Amino acid sequence: MKKKKHSQSTDFVPHPRYGSAPMPSHVQGVSEKAILQCHWSYKSEEIFPESVLMADTSKQNFSIFPRECYVDMRKTCRSCKRPFIFFAAEQRHWFEVLQFYVDADCVHCPECRVQRMAAKRAFQRYSALTLLAKPTPDELQQLVDASLTLHAQGTLKSRDRLGQLKNAALRLIPDYPGTLALVEALRNKDALMPTDSKSD
Repeated sequence: MKKKKHSQSTDFVPHPRYGSAPMPSHVQGVSEKAILQCHWSYKSEEIFPESVLMADTSKQNFSIFPRECYVDMRKTCRSCKRPFIFFAAEQRHWFEVLQFYVDADCVHCPECRVQRMAAKRAFQRYSALTLLAKPTPDELQQLVDASLTLHAQGTLKSRDRLGQLKNAALRLIPDYPGTLALVEALRNKDALMPTDSKSD
């Protein structure tokens, strides 16, 4: 069993709604031992017993064992390796409102979750917009923005695709800030390539 530690709030990646420190719930009469029996995941993480919230198991999605309570727990982000808190209130929203399966785990910090969602939306936009034969200037701006996001994430690496998009953007939306950002991104990409591997 992991002992509770008094982590400083600055240690945690901040959550936009719940902040960066454990949230006392003022629920009385629930021991740490009882909390640890509420769900298997609480036994493998650092928990903050003062944050415990009782669950409404009738609203949960489970096969055998529900979560009878929720508690703030310290997690390490799978992507950036920074510590963050998976808040009891956040868990209650996940499992009682959104109806996620009760054994679902939160493995990414709030900031990485936002980045991953942005990348997912950018990929969906990119996929749809590249199918258009003649995109409008507004659609071309969206395509440039989506491409820049995917390029920054390392998902879109094709210099040919980026170059074709840059040429179209320079013709049709030359004053759009995204066009200039795409030109700069390709310039930086070229600067990092070995001389003999550059292509026209």
